[in-house]
Amino acid sequence: MTDFVSAQQREFEASAPSDQRRARGQVFTPPAVARFMATMPELPRRRIRVLDPGAGAGMLTAALCERLLQLRTPRQVELVAFESDEGLAAMLRRTLDTCQVALARRGHSVTYEVNARDFLEAAAAGFGGTDLFEQATPIGEVDIVIMNPPYAKVRAGSRAAQMLAEVVHGQPNLYALFLAGAAQLLRPEGQLVAITPRSFCNGPYFRTFRRWFFRRMVLDRIHLFDSRKDTFADVLQESVITHATRTEKRSGSVRVSSSHGRDIPPNLAVEVHPERRVVEDSAGEMILRIPTTKRDASIIDVMDAWPARFPDHGLGVSTGPVVSFRATEHLLPALRPNDSVPLLTVHNVRSWETRWPVDRPGISQALRASPESAKLLLPVRNYVLLRRFTAKEEDRRLVAAPFFARDWPHEHVGLENHLNYVYHRRRELDDSEVRGLVALFNSRLFDTYFRTVSGNTQVNAAEILSLPFPDMDRVASLGRLAGELTEGRILEFLGVEYELAHELAAA
Repeated sequence: MTDFVSAQQREFEASAPSDQRRARGQVFTPPAVARFMATMPELPRRRIRVLDPGAGAGMLTAALCERLLQLRTPRQVELVAFESDEGLAAMLRRTLDTCQVALARRGHSVTYEVNARDFLEAAAAGFGGTDLFEQATPIGEVDIVIMNPPYAKVRAGSRAAQMLAEVVHGQPNLYALFLAGAAQLLRPEGQLVAITPRSFCNGPYFRTFRRWFFRRMVLDRIHLFDSRKDTFADVLQESVITHATRTEKRSGSVRVSSSHGRDIPPNLAVEVHPERRVVEDSAGEMILRIPTTKRDASIIDVMDAWPARFPDHGLGVSTGPVVSFRATEHLLPALRPNDSVPLLTVHNVRSWETRWPVDRPGISQALRASPESAKLLLPVRNYVLLRRFTAKEEDRRLVAAPFFARDWPHEHVGLENHLNYVYHRRRELDDSEVRGLVALFNSRLFDTYFRTVSGNTQVNAAEILSLPFPDMDRVASLGRLAGELTEGRILEFLGVEYELAHELAAA
């Protein structure tokens, strides 16, 4: 059945322009991924009501039906699917016809309903107002939701945006609203299996959603696709499959696995972690960390033992204020005497080194200093510079360099917005603190921890603020080690146990 759907998906992709599919958030599930997702929900009930919102051509429902074919005891199955694209809805009906016939031959009773309309609009129908999330809907309760929701930004002012305001803020994405709507439709002990981008796992845009979702749902399983290009070509971040249950009973543990691409090995390793290691709320952020190895788990435990967070020590982090395309009249190819200051971009920041100027064609090296550009200038002080972006498959996510005021004979400097800068909110960082902070950010310890938290190539200030952090006296002492700041020495100084330190130093 999944092979039949796969052929229909290819037919649709050949007929629909890729930009049109991207605008609608249509990213089809590969058959191997769909079959893997279909193994996750438990099927103890004789009667099962299944919802597939945003079903496309029906790949996920077909995969679940293939699993039902393997059961010895017949089930009574009701399939409810939503697909607002008319072309895909026609394909979806053919898929469900095929599933119905195949299951009937094995003694299963199957009915299905195809709704050629928007799932969110249907979920909100039957009552006034826009509160999708606290009222019953005409769709009724379901036992299982299996879904690959649309991945697209929500238009400001749209009805979906108004509904989404109850759950997320900032720059919301449709997939979060689909997750919330589906979760609300689950009966008690109902299960949800979804493949989505990883972006909801951390950061301020989805904080409200995470708190809403995990008050109702308990995470049972998470699978990470750790390649951004091999699973979904049109989604430029890591994807995850989550399996969660609507219940008030805490499970106490979460199973975690990972694979590089869409081909999931049959002997997949699954690690079992305490729930607190994965769903972390000590700073009020309710973030999801995904430790895919025992080393990841050990690093989380090491850093969780530190009693404070980054801002608790007076530290702050901000994004460089110079947005190049908005400041073109102030950009200069080279420094001029009297009326300009150095401009630093991501190209100037290397691990442990701030290099300026750089011989790179087309890169502005300076910023005009004038009353009009004053808001773009920062006072020359001791900072730690962090790249905000890394290449998609780059080895390190965190790249830090020192910025020492004594090296810059200027009163001000320009920092482009592809850089973050770390400072102290009440005083200036001293040189040893700068070196110690750079050592921490460039360490395998911090980089590996950060990868358990974030799957984006972007390093956001909010993610830095949520980091567990050692006290500043220890940071300064680390910085005074000067030339001894090897990976092994850093880890030894932080009290990391020998085996983990040796493994990280060798990585």
